[in-house]
Amino acid sequence: MIGPDGQWQWHAETHADRTVVRLAGELDVSSVDELRGLLSDTIRETPVVDIDLTTLTFMDSTALSVLIWAHQEAASAGGSLTVRNPAGHVRRVLDVTGVLPLLGPHDEPGTARANAQ
Repeated sequence: MIGPDGQWQWHAETHADRTVVRLAGELDVSSVDELRGLLSDTIRETPVVDIDLTTLTFMDSTALSVLIWAHQEAASAGGSLTVRNPAGHVRRVLDVTGVLPLLGPHDEPGTARANAQ
């Protein structure tokens, strides 16, 4: 689905033991409320969530804070939230802020579909 600002898209697939959310485009202050709602709903349904960032091209600090919040929410619900396949700018943001180790394994780009299935 396309986010309300038209700059980002998401697609969720629910599996028996987890939900895989694929994010694409750009996440910034204009998209964080929708992203928070999406992740909140997803965690309520399945507290084990993998977020595939393969096609996410931009993320600012507000989007990063939502991912950290969602990670904490998933843990509180007895699950986990793991980011997969960050690349380019998104990977740099996660590296520079020291958040990448918190949010889980950092797969090489292009492996999300194999890991998420």
